[in-house]
Amino acid sequence: MSQTENIQSPPPEVSLVVEHLFRHEAGKMVATLTHIFGVEHLTLAEDVVQEALARALQTWPFYGVPKNPAAWIMRTSRNLALDVIRREKNFRAKEPEIIRLLEPAPAATEPGIFLDHEIADDRLRMIFVCCHPQIPAGDQVALALKALGGFSIRENSRTFLTTETAIAKRLTRAKQNQR
Repeated sequence: MSQTENIQSPPPEVSLVVEHLFRHEAGKMVATLTHIFGVEHLTLAEDVVQEALARALQTWPFYGVPKNPAAWIMRTSRNLALDVIRREKNFRAKEPEIIRLLEPAPAATEPGIFLDHEIADDRLRMIFVCCHPQIPAGDQVALALKALGGFSIRENSRTFLTTETAIAKRLTRAKQNQR
């Protein structure tokens, strides 16, 4: 069964309300969000209104259409925009440290750059991380295939002849054991 077969379309009344909001209210919401967050965030405003409408299609079939659906969309859009702006602000605050960490390391020929017990190769270091003794052997392999081999959860599940859920749980456990 494919993923598209699992997706159910929302009830017609929800679809009609969301379509009405998209056609008649989305422009006003984008304008309001642009007023709140500035014209430089026009694309963000458009994106969060679209995301809020998509969330309405996912949420309202289960919880019902709110009394004021336009206000729900506006509040959700505003909260999504705030989240993005806070993340960007947080990133900008950490940007100098990130740049410092991403800058190429000085040449290894300089004395004292690497300690004797350090592993200089990132991929080799990652192999050791994936194969830590606290991680069960099967989980080690699944984690290494994901982190180093680029295997998706689906590809990992086919490799292990198990379900995607089982692999997702293995990967979660393996990552928790790394701490």
